[in-house]
Amino acid sequence: MKTERKLTINPKDFFPPGYYPWADGISAPTELMKKAADDWYDNAYTFLTEEVRAKYKLQMLHMAAARMTPEALSIPDEHIIPCNRWMIWIAVFNDTYGLCPIKELEKIRIQMLSVLQGRNPSAHENGLFHETAIMRNEFMSFLPDEWIQRFVERMSTYMKYGLMEECQYSRLGKTPPPYLF
Repeated sequence: MKTERKLTINPKDFFPPGYYPWADGISAPTELMKKAADDWYDNAYTFLTEEVRAKYKLQMLHMAAARMTPEALSIPDEHIIPCNRWMIWIAVFNDTYGLCPIKELEKIRIQMLSVLQGRNPSAHENGLFHETAIMRNEFMSFLPDEWIQRFVERMSTYMKYGLMEECQYSRLGKTPPPYLF
C-alpha cells in the first residue's frame, strides 16, 4: 500500500505579499495590451456572458503578458499582441473546458491542435477556436516554423497532461495530491 506524504505549509516560509526578490519590470505597451484585451472580450469572446467578460476584464490578464515581457521596449507591438492574446486565451480555455469529461477534452484537444496546425475553424465553432486561428496567424507572421511546431507541441502537452489530468480532480471539487506536481 502506497503512503501519501502530508504536505505542510508554513506561511512564514513565503515572501510577504507584493514582494519579489527580482525587479518588477513591465513592458511599455500595457495600454495597447489593455485596449486589445478589452476589445477581444467585447467582440471575440461574445460566447461568454457580459458578467463573465466583466470579471475577466477585472483580472487584468493583459498585465501577465506585460510582466512576462519586461524588456519589450525593443519588441514590436505586433509581437507582443499574440502573447497577450495567448494569456487571455489560456485562462478562458481553462475556465471553459476545465470541467469537461476527459473524452470530450480529448476531442477538443485534437480539434484545437488542428486549428493550431492550420485548419480554419467553421462558423459554428466556439469563439476560442477562432481566437486560436488568429493567434496562430499572428505568431506565424514572425516566428520560424520550428518555433510554431514547438508551440503546438507544448499546447498539446498542456491540454493532455495539464488540463486533462487536472479535470479529474476539478470535477470532484478536489485538489490533486502534491506528488503529481
